[in-house]
Amino acid sequence: MRWDALFADLEAQLEAAQTAEFDAALADASRLESSRLEFAERLRAHQDRPLVLQVVGGQRLQVRIMAVGADWLAGTAAAHSVLVPLGGILAVDGMERAAARREPSATRRRLGITAPLRRLARDRAPVSAFGAEGVLGSGLIAMAGRDFVEITPASQDERLRRGGGERSSRVIPLHAVAWFRSERVDLD
Repeated sequence: MRWDALFADLEAQLEAAQTAEFDAALADASRLESSRLEFAERLRAHQDRPLVLQVVGGQRLQVRIMAVGADWLAGTAAAHSVLVPLGGILAVDGMERAAARREPSATRRRLGITAPLRRLARDRAPVSAFGAEGVLGSGLIAMAGRDFVEITPASQDERLRRGGGERSSRVIPLHAVAWFRSERVDLD
C-alpha cells in the first residue's frame, strides 16, 4: 500500500514538472511571436474600429482605420479622411493587446505613403498637411515625390487652369508631416 502512494506521488511530481516545462515553452513561443510583430500589423487588426492616435505636435485624432500600408494608415476622423505616416504616431489608445493581422497582399504591404498621396493628386482632392506646429499647407497636391509633397493652393490652381497667374506652391518634406486631412473618404 505504501508503494502505491510512493508511485502515485512520483507520478504526480513528474506530471507537474512536465506541465511546468510545457507552460514555460509555450510562454517562450508566445514571447518570440510577439517580438516579430510589427506596428502596422497591430494597426491593421483594428481596421474599421476607432483608435485614438497621438501624433507629432501633441495632437490627438480619433480615427476609424480603413487601410494600413507599409508606413502609413488611412482612415476617417469626424467628417474628413486622414492619412497618417506611421512615423508621426507617438502613441495609440484603444488597441487590443493580442490583436494582429498580416496584410495578405504583398504589394499592398509594400505601398509607401506616396501611393495614396499620388491618388489624392490624381483625383484633385483638396488636402491640408499638418505638422508639429499646425498647418503646413493646404490645397491640391501638385506632386508627390519620394520624400516630399508639393501643395498648390486650390484658388491658385483654378487660375492656372484658366491660363493666368504665376505658380506659387509649397514643398513640404514628408518627415515634417504629422498627418494629412482630406475631404475624400476613401483613401485606400
